[in-house]
Amino acid sequence: MKRNVFLALLCVGVTSGYAQSIDSNRSHQEKGLHRDTLSLDDVVCVGEKPHYLTPSQTISGSTLQNLSTTSVADALKYFSGVQIKDYGGLGGLKTVNVRSLGSQHVGVYLDGIRITNVQNGQVDLGKYSLSNMESVSLYNANKNERLQSASEYASAATVYMQTKRPDRTTAQVEYGNGSFGLNKVKAYFSLKDYFFFDGEYQHTDGDYKFRFQSASEDTIGVRHNSDISFYRLEAAGFYKGLTLHAYYYNSERGLPGPVIRRLSDQWDSTDRQWDQNFFAQASYKKLWSRWGLKVNLKYAYDYLHYLQDPSTNAATMYCNNHYAQQDVYGSVAGSFNSPYLSVTASTDLRWSDLNCDVYRFHYVYRIDSKSLLSIIGSYRCLEANVALLYTHIQDHTVGQAGPLQKLTPMFLLSYKKDEWIFRAFHKRIFRAPTLNDLYYTLVGNTKLNPEYTSQWDAGIDYKGKRFHFAVDGYYNHIDDKIVAIPMKCQFRWSMVNFGKVKSYGASFSGGYNQDWGKFSLAANANYTYQIDKDYTMPSDPEYKNYIPYSPMHSGSVILDLGYDSYSLCTSFLYTGERFALVSNNADDLLGDWYTIDLKLNKRFKIGKYVLQTTLECNNLTDSRHEVVKRYPMPGRNWKCTVKFEL
Repeated sequence: MKRNVFLALLCVGVTSGYAQSIDSNRSHQEKGLHRDTLSLDDVVCVGEKPHYLTPSQTISGSTLQNLSTTSVADALKYFSGVQIKDYGGLGGLKTVNVRSLGSQHVGVYLDGIRITNVQNGQVDLGKYSLSNMESVSLYNANKNERLQSASEYASAATVYMQTKRPDRTTAQVEYGNGSFGLNKVKAYFSLKDYFFFDGEYQHTDGDYKFRFQSASEDTIGVRHNSDISFYRLEAAGFYKGLTLHAYYYNSERGLPGPVIRRLSDQWDSTDRQWDQNFFAQASYKKLWSRWGLKVNLKYAYDYLHYLQDPSTNAATMYCNNHYAQQDVYGSVAGSFNSPYLSVTASTDLRWSDLNCDVYRFHYVYRIDSKSLLSIIGSYRCLEANVALLYTHIQDHTVGQAGPLQKLTPMFLLSYKKDEWIFRAFHKRIFRAPTLNDLYYTLVGNTKLNPEYTSQWDAGIDYKGKRFHFAVDGYYNHIDDKIVAIPMKCQFRWSMVNFGKVKSYGASFSGGYNQDWGKFSLAANANYTYQIDKDYTMPSDPEYKNYIPYSPMHSGSVILDLGYDSYSLCTSFLYTGERFALVSNNADDLLGDWYTIDLKLNKRFKIGKYVLQTTLECNNLTDSRHEVVKRYPMPGRNWKCTVKFEL
């Protein structure tokens, strides 16, 4: 028994030695705040030896819950090398960009199964709540596990959202109220180790003030048609190696559009959008002494209704479009593990379709199959990984594009000595043209090639008992970048393979955590220096110009303080100057900006019940900035939340 406990503790120590964890596993007293605890029951070492081949960042546990965040997109902002493209407000679209590779090069996974959008390749991370998340992680290349699906190797970067398995039986009711007409109601119920149900409703008017500047005026306006109402229903079940997850999201939102005219103009945007998103997925994992098996299944349905009505805005044309997507996915992965060699083979099959009532659009479905062979060799402190991914994509529609067949490699190497890890990787991967790229009416181009990305990375990690840091240098090269350019006239655009981008940079992340009796501290910081330039055509005046929305400097700091039943978390976020267009004109230069957020928690014990009150202030300094040009962000805003737990 003692030997088994020792081995489990050893595995936990090795596993945590690499990750650039922003989590602070702090002990807690019964009367204090709920902190993370280490459970030996969750430790699995047999058949799945941990390795350290790719850089990763993780926010988990109490730090994840203490941050002043409303969605997964908000949490990702605190990772090095990440830029969130935010169109403003609670209802604005939020997509993730890692090391300037573009959102379509980032795979987003929930419990190890990918969230997809075959239409445009983008995932709106603002739709996913943090309330039931155990952790949010970012991997450059792919996750550090042997037993993976082929799809997990198919992106330049991967975001993992891990659902929290309930550690107790509880019922919770929560109400929140805040700036811009925010009202939130949430209910949560869980049965220890087996399942949870999570329901939420939110509404905000979104009518925040913004500053408008032009050559002729400098004034303050109010954002109109920026409201959103949504409800989310989620349930998950757990039994041994089986995980089930169902999700439903329904929303109506206004689309305020860019600020492009004088505030006195009558042509305010009145566009509306309705969304429905549903998926049900299952994952089964079984480990033996030498063998491992993992099976994934998923069905997803996404519906979008977009309305542009001239009766409410005479400056627009009538547009009333409906889009429906379905996605059916299955994967099988198997692994063999020995002391010195691990082999993983997996195959994935995905069927996706798109139907809409856009003019001259034809129904299309796509069959996407992937097969992976990954070999990991380990000898003492050295580990090496060679992986080959085969992809076959075939569309079926009127005037369909030709089949896509590609073989892409990945090479990784790491050396671990005590608390130090030295690692490097090279990966060549591509993103296939989306259905919009290929078939969108009058714009799509069925002759498109895939957009290739070549990545090189070398880094050092240190993980001590209280302090950890990581330093990485990297270089990325994108070929055949898919862009929209005007054809014979400015009114006719088409998707073409035109772009070539070179990017290099360095990132740093570090953290420190400590407990002093009832006091606890978790501090984390990251900084990224990055140069991204266009190398498409030497004769072009834009040659070697900076690519849009790529700042040279960015960084963040998180400071999480705890005392008994109190916690105070403050976070600082900085983004440097960047251009909105590749032309790099002075008019397109967006100034640097920073924000400071605060969140204060207090837990009260009322007999066997718990009452938690939360006060949040976002953008404390009232920064008036734009993440996306002409889409102003909200200024200082507040939120108060009360949660009652049985």
